[in-house]
Amino acid sequence: MERRRNAYSGCLLGLAVGDGLGSGPERENGFLPLSSHSQMAAYACNGLLLGVTRGQLDGAMAPPVRYVAQALTEWARRQRFDRESPVRCWISRSPRMDFRRCQEPGVLDVLTEGRAGTMEDHSSSLSGAGALMTGVAAGLFYDPERLSRKEIHRLAAEAAALTHGDPAAFLSAAAMAHILSRILFDGEEDMSLLTWEAGQMLRSRFGREYHQVRRVREKLKEARNLARSKRIGREEAIEKLGCVRAEGVLAGSMYCAMTDRDFTQTMELAAKCMGQGAAALGAVLGAKYGEECIPEEWLEELECRSVLQELAWDMFRGCPMTKGDRVFDIEWDEKYNADQL
Repeated sequence: MERRRNAYSGCLLGLAVGDGLGSGPERENGFLPLSSHSQMAAYACNGLLLGVTRGQLDGAMAPPVRYVAQALTEWARRQRFDRESPVRCWISRSPRMDFRRCQEPGVLDVLTEGRAGTMEDHSSSLSGAGALMTGVAAGLFYDPERLSRKEIHRLAAEAAALTHGDPAAFLSAAAMAHILSRILFDGEEDMSLLTWEAGQMLRSRFGREYHQVRRVREKLKEARNLARSKRIGREEAIEKLGCVRAEGVLAGSMYCAMTDRDFTQTMELAAKCMGQGAAALGAVLGAKYGEECIPEEWLEELECRSVLQELAWDMFRGCPMTKGDRVFDIEWDEKYNADQL
């Protein structure tokens, strides 16, 4: 139980550390700053917990992606300094959680202008690594008593498609959710196997709908081949994978995870070669090794550390109340009160 809880906090904290390290060598007022990558993952988690709380207390829940959309829209409006909108997410009350550092401004346009997309009706052609962040939230949300793994794959893709219209981007989010759900819930640590599984899942689940599945699978296959090769250095391999678009960042992250021998060195390498794409790798390695693998000096500098840790623990714990239950958790209710939706 404790190992799994540490894996959940390691996942979200590792993501944020990778995000901060990848932003450059300069610290901001002594902090490792959070960009939109960490913020989107956190808000997606908050939205999912609002939704599951409503479902358990009211006995009815809308499709989970709707709560992700509401939470991300709240984040985007606050990025645009709209302080008049209602606050549903408790993390919005935390200073600096919504500090404006958006890596993909088009994301804000989509969310604040009411143009959020679907997998069938694309609202943008965005293809960046931000798509993977909702995949992280979906992976953290997985529990077979709540949603099946197939449903988690779909949720991750639908959530990413809200902002990222390139099918390869939201398919990469589904792959990320699969990988993290296997690490967090099943304790799987074979990164090569998980990379292969993700490609197989995409083919079986989405292959008939999207020809872009091939593009993502080829990147993952290339990452596995490079990880097995002894004739190419790690920096050269990461450059070869082209870690810019979501599928490239996913492949680069899994390459680093497959060749990892030391968490600190691997994260520093990813930050150097992938920039803030290192956030995706941080989520994977943090989930694999747990919070204790992250150097304390990085955690001490991490912006909003306590908020992210608490949010991760809530994702692990899940709503402790059900409809008609005599047990009432005041603290949980204050954070995820279903009446707010």
